[in-house]
Amino acid sequence: MNTSVMILAAGPLQLPGILEAKALGLRTIAVDGDPSAPGLSFADKGVVANILDPEVVADLARAERIDALFTLCTEAPMRCLATAASRLGLPALSPAAAYRATDKRRMREAFAIAGAPSPRFQQVHTLAEAQVAAAGFGYPVALKIAGGAGSRGIYQVRQAAELDESFAQARTLQSEDALLVEEWVEGSEVSVEGFVVHGSVKTVAVTDKEVFRGAHPVESGHSQPSQLDNSVQQSLRDAAVAGARALELDWTTFHAELKISPHGPQLIEIGARLGGDRISTHLTPISTGVNLVRSGLLLALGETPLLAGHPPRGAAIRYFDTGYVGRLKSLDGVRNVYSVPGLELLYLQSERAGRLGPGFEIGPVHSSLDRYGHVLCSGATATEAIARAERVLDTLVFSFADGQRRTGSGRLLPQSHIEERQGIGVGAGGAS
Repeated sequence: MNTSVMILAAGPLQLPGILEAKALGLRTIAVDGDPSAPGLSFADKGVVANILDPEVVADLARAERIDALFTLCTEAPMRCLATAASRLGLPALSPAAAYRATDKRRMREAFAIAGAPSPRFQQVHTLAEAQVAAAGFGYPVALKIAGGAGSRGIYQVRQAAELDESFAQARTLQSEDALLVEEWVEGSEVSVEGFVVHGSVKTVAVTDKEVFRGAHPVESGHSQPSQLDNSVQQSLRDAAVAGARALELDWTTFHAELKISPHGPQLIEIGARLGGDRISTHLTPISTGVNLVRSGLLLALGETPLLAGHPPRGAAIRYFDTGYVGRLKSLDGVRNVYSVPGLELLYLQSERAGRLGPGFEIGPVHSSLDRYGHVLCSGATATEAIARAERVLDTLVFSFADGQRRTGSGRLLPQSHIEERQGIGVGAGGAS
């Protein structure tokens, strides 16, 4: 029987893992609680089951005689994977490490104990405790729920008057136990991609980031290679290594999110899995030549990945940002996008609400699930890749039901310009 890998979660972000495993000649069993998850039909075998229950996963793994457990780009099954792998004697991060990496409170404590650079924090149970903590740190502060990913449950509270509403919203997502209040770190956002094997932390790339405007720090773009000074990049890599060691990660990939404060790098959090937003699955291999999905699969099989790649190339992702909310009437300019050099991927849909088209509701972006599409471009340098991605955003025209017309970069178009472009682009039918 072929070597078999069970992949927990089978959504769009997990498809690269399923396809890469098949390319390696592995037998693939994809498991997801959602029977409509697309990866279930791409794998050699698809199973609808609870990927959050270690007993269910371990029993299924025994029945399928699997050799490795793997997931990517999602936080949800990490604790289950680690627990099930431990019971089966398979390579994976430990259950304790998985817990620290998926609970922001335990993560902050681990960073503090190890001396890894991270913001000051306080656990709070009540609004009164949150008010005292925020006053002590000084506004703005960050208010966070303990779990979640994709900026879900993270609030920038800019003044005391905003804390009541933000605390109430956080409690709708986490009704019990402590929330976190943290000092707000001003500075550019970056991430470090890497993996840990035999206790040795390997960093692969530093990713520059952009965020949407407003109080919710949702990422709106990524690019590699980083354009920061080499010394700054090294300090970021060092901070990520310190954080991974503080969490006692091993036999896992990681995605470390940091900010560059006036006092140096500050760890915001570390995910003990491949980063989402196509950073690990598309951006990094284009930029560095290192296949992080394959690296994660090899780790799950108990093997050591290689770091060999190619000379740096530019790669950039930009999410659509019309700067407007409303019902979509049509999307024009799609055909013109394909003439932009270096276009690698055009994604015209939301992870939550489906494909763009007539009637699609564009709302405020409060988490990654609220974003409604993106473009990925390559180039000789990061600057060239970014310019190409931004050209794509400015080529797409979002026409709203109320008559408002904006480009994917948020530029408001005058009526005469709109009329000129309507005959060039394609409507929502072509966009789908």
